[in-house]
Order: sequence, then structure tokens, then C-alpha cells
Amino acid sequence: MKLNLSDEPLTVDLLTEALRRTGSAIVAVNGTSMHPTLQFGWRVYLRPAHGEELKVGDIAVFRGERYLTIHRLVWKDRTDGAVHLVFRGDYNRLRERVDASAVIARVVAVEVPGMKRGMERVIAIEPDILAYFYRLSFAFFRLFRPILPKPTAQDGRIGPIGRAARATFAAAERFLSFFLPERR
Repeated sequence: MKLNLSDEPLTVDLLTEALRRTGSAIVAVNGTSMHPTLQFGWRVYLRPAHGEELKVGDIAVFRGERYLTIHRLVWKDRTDGAVHLVFRGDYNRLRERVDASAVIARVVAVEVPGMKRGMERVIAIEPDILAYFYRLSFAFFRLFRPILPKPTAQDGRIGPIGRAARATFAAAERFLSFFLPERR
């Protein structure tokens, strides 16, 4: 989900500076990649965060290729001492792998518009069914990593068991997304 900000690098710098000085920011979002968790026209409340301190399942803002993006952290990968984070929109199957240094903020609350102006509600972001699924999957992987099959080919491709596991994981993601609340 692209934040409703310009694509200029200055925008990222201004948001980062505002977060550093005040400790919070409120930003309007657009797009549908985080639907139904975050919907078009809602505003999100941000707190500064570093990528290393995020938990799997958290929703965060990070620098994308051209603009700021808000997605859910679905996986953490530590290779060669560097932390890489994998983000995904709740309504989006595409995953984005970013460095931990690209993370700017964590979403802590959402402002849901009311039926009339002035009737907005601010709701804290709590872990939902997808957050628990990603946390449980990540814990399961870390626990059983020593006995899980390794990639068989030298180019890192996975075998049939790995492909079946990925397909099952993707199917579980899609199934559980039906249980996300439509309106908060």
C-alpha cells in the first residue's frame, strides 16, 4: 500500500525527521494491498521503529523502490550477519525483501472514518489472525530448521517437499485472510 505522499526522496526525509522529533506521525494511506486490515482513506498512526526490533506479524512503513510502503512483516532472515525482512500486503501475494535499515516506522493505530465528519474512531492495532499465523510459522521454522530438508540444487532451488510446503503456506495465508475483520 503506497502512502499518500509524493515520490520525492525529500518526503521520506521529512517523515523520518518528524518521527525523530515528535515520536509519532499520522499519515493517510491509499491503495488496496492491505485490505481489509487497512482501507483506502484511513489514516495510520506511526511510531519510529528499527527493522531489527519488529516482530513477525507487525505492520510497518519502509522505503520501497520509489515510495514509502506499508505492509505486514511476514518473515525475518539473517544471512551473513545482516537482517533482511520480508513484507507482504494482506491482499497482495507479492512479497518484498528489504534491508532492516529501510524500515521507518511501525503502525500502532488506525483512524477509521465515521458515518459523519467528526465521528472518526482511533483503534489500536492489535495482532490479528494473520499476525499469529506468521509468528507461529516463524517459530516453527526456527525450532525445526536443523531437521528441515535443505535446498538440493546448487542454485538454491527447492525440491518437491519445499514446493509443497510453500504452496500449503500460501493457501493457509489466503484462507486466514478471510477471517480478518472487514470494518473495525
